[in-house]
Amino acid sequence: MKKITPDNSVMITTQEIDIISHEKAYVKMEAGCLWSYLLQDGVRVGVAFAGPSRFAVDAIAETDMGAMGESITGELSGVQLFIGDTSLENISKNVERSDTQKQGYQDAESFTKAIETTIQEHINGEKNKTKIDSKKDSKIFFGTDSNEKKLLLVISEEKGLVFTYGKSVFVIGDDNLVSVSKSGVVVSSKEGKQIIVGKGGVVGLDNFLDIGPIITQSVSSAMKSLKGLKSLKSMKRTMKGFPYAFDDVDSFDWED
Repeated sequence: MKKITPDNSVMITTQEIDIISHEKAYVKMEAGCLWSYLLQDGVRVGVAFAGPSRFAVDAIAETDMGAMGESITGELSGVQLFIGDTSLENISKNVERSDTQKQGYQDAESFTKAIETTIQEHINGEKNKTKIDSKKDSKIFFGTDSNEKKLLLVISEEKGLVFTYGKSVFVIGDDNLVSVSKSGVVVSSKEGKQIIVGKGGVVGLDNFLDIGPIITQSVSSAMKSLKGLKSLKSMKRTMKGFPYAFDDVDSFDWED
């Protein structure tokens, strides 16, 4: 994969904009955000920004038994990376030294160097195997919130949403939800059936044995959106030890 680099031009937003707007998630840049375009082989592929901004993800599946999952919101801090189509010039102006200093950067050059460091950490690093899906209907967001917790949001209009937040992972498809967190693994179907694998054992197995197709459809679609998402790779071991449901787990496109 060709490396992604920041454009040398730095600008600042003059009004709020939703850089991601989805029925299940948003990422908002407020007025006063520093930003630069991200380039791959000279072509714009996204935006890097820092400044007042926030996010929300509705990691909830609506079922016949009600809503299952949770909503997560927070303020963003530091350099954020967005891969996807966007245009910000019409709500921005050229940055001044006072603008960069207000956000903790000595000048535009130091902001650009901070972007390069963040890109290296998330995308360009030798150990990082993230592959960017350049399809126009896909969006990828690498972020850090005000509590220094990492988050990753992958949205595909065809394949749903993948959201990792710290050690928690959510995969949302067509009314299906797969959640992996410190509490355990939760699988919910559009029929309202739910199975939980947690510290206390397995709950719901008696009335929901055949959940393999849900896992296959939700997770394999998510993996096609972003191969190399190591947080989801841990689900392979969890699923292999589960009865009945995961006979075809090795068919997933896991990347070592």
